[in-house]
Amino acid sequence: MKTTSFKLACLLSLALAAPAFADISSMMKESMKGETSLYKKVATGKGSDEDAQKLLNYVKTLPAESPEKGDAASWKEKTDKLVKATEDVAAKKPGALQELQTAGNCKACHSVHKG
Repeated sequence: MKTTSFKLACLLSLALAAPAFADISSMMKESMKGETSLYKKVATGKGSDEDAQKLLNYVKTLPAESPEKGDAASWKEKTDKLVKATEDVAAKKPGALQELQTAGNCKACHSVHKG
């Protein structure tokens, strides 16, 4: 009985840690878009530890997606940098906020990958 409860708890935590989005656009609207977005809070140092972890869970979904245009290597490079920068913010590494602000530059990614 204890093993079953433990397995259920593990599955639930995995489900909560890996959000499911229909597409890249959904993820962007949920976490990156706007002056009051989760990304903006975290990237400016105004987000909580929970906000940073939630953003990390969101951005981790991006590398597996396919962009509307542009090459796969560029997409992988940009999304990997975003994931790494968000991991560093969540781990409270020095200089991580600046890394996240650079990696999260909307125009840099949209100009080559958004249709």
